[in-house]
Amino acid sequence: MIDHPLRKLLNDEVHGRPGLPVEAPARISHLAFTLSPGDGDPLPAIRTLCRDKGISPPEDGALHVGAVLKDGLFKYERHGEFYRVSVTSFDAGKRGEGIDWLPQGWLAGLPGQRIVAIHTHVLDKAAKVPTPAHLKALFGADEIASSLVNQGKTTVWSDFRIGGDGYTRMLIHDGSGSPHRLGRLTRRLHEIETYRMMALLALPVARSAQATLKRLESELTATIDGMAGHPRSEDANLLQRLISLSRDIESLSDQTSYRFAAARAYSALVAKRIAELGEERVQNHQRLGVFLERRFTPAMATCSAVESRIASLAQRCERASNLLRTRVDIALEGQNQALLQSMEKRARLQLMLQETVEGLSVAAISYYVIGIVGKLIEGAAKFVAFDEKLAQFISIPLVILAVWLMAQHIKKKVHRAAGDGRH
Repeated sequence: MIDHPLRKLLNDEVHGRPGLPVEAPARISHLAFTLSPGDGDPLPAIRTLCRDKGISPPEDGALHVGAVLKDGLFKYERHGEFYRVSVTSFDAGKRGEGIDWLPQGWLAGLPGQRIVAIHTHVLDKAAKVPTPAHLKALFGADEIASSLVNQGKTTVWSDFRIGGDGYTRMLIHDGSGSPHRLGRLTRRLHEIETYRMMALLALPVARSAQATLKRLESELTATIDGMAGHPRSEDANLLQRLISLSRDIESLSDQTSYRFAAARAYSALVAKRIAELGEERVQNHQRLGVFLERRFTPAMATCSAVESRIASLAQRCERASNLLRTRVDIALEGQNQALLQSMEKRARLQLMLQETVEGLSVAAISYYVIGIVGKLIEGAAKFVAFDEKLAQFISIPLVILAVWLMAQHIKKKVHRAAGDGRH
């Protein structure tokens, strides 16, 4: 049997980003960086770190690296327009953060711009449940979202704020005792924050597009109103304005379509990850999903509304263009009809003139032929006795009839030749 050349690649896609088990207590630092075309590849920095830490370096084009170490975890994932780095420390006595495991200055050498940075503290089930004072000291604010997850065995707290050190903070009190479940939970929480921030990249684009949209909508409305009030001589100018508007709308759509499509995809992932948490309420705290829904969903609704306005504006412009083209076509049909009527009138005049010329031609030819026949009769009368005047009288209608028949015969031949030429 011959395997499809892509079989292994497609099968391994399911296992491309495996979760790593997390043992409580732990300190996790998770970072995500956006990449622009000129930012370069993060793989060289990842290879350097792997060699320093005794980890097998990734191959060219690798999309993920995951390593379980004696004192923690390291993970790298490359996505379409961003990449993520996660460091987990299992040193319970350490009071630092997960990134302290990294060599000093290593983060500064990573390409791209930081879009997400999270410090997550994981407490084991033997630890005391954090008090409100402890939570306020950690987060620095009273407005904290919290949920019971993992079938009510694990509690998660976060305020989704960026602290003075540039990091968002999460606190997890794990009561499940399962490293694999805890690993999936931390991954899910970090993905929620990463996809949320990537989705929100569309919000500034939507706000910027609103001013342009307002101007284009006003111009289109004025142009449509002008179609009813302007004379038909202005149709060409109106059509040019609609073409210009259509170009501007298409340009705006090109500038925003990718970002809005990406926002929809990221937003769907956020909703899916939140649903997978299976949240339950913790005392008077808002659940994580509710907290995000009240703040994240309106932003996505704004992006969706702007995208719909752009599509609607493009449709309105197309309908207006079609309406104006119909108006121009009707005007052209009227002009063509008037032109055809004028041509028909000229054709009738030409026919009348032609018939008149034919009559005069028959009369003129008959006159000359009658003169010739008269001379012949005069000459014949000298040799044969007959009534010369009577013969001339009789010849006149005969000559006229013969000339007329000859003219009709020539006319039919010309028409027949013209018909053969058309075919």
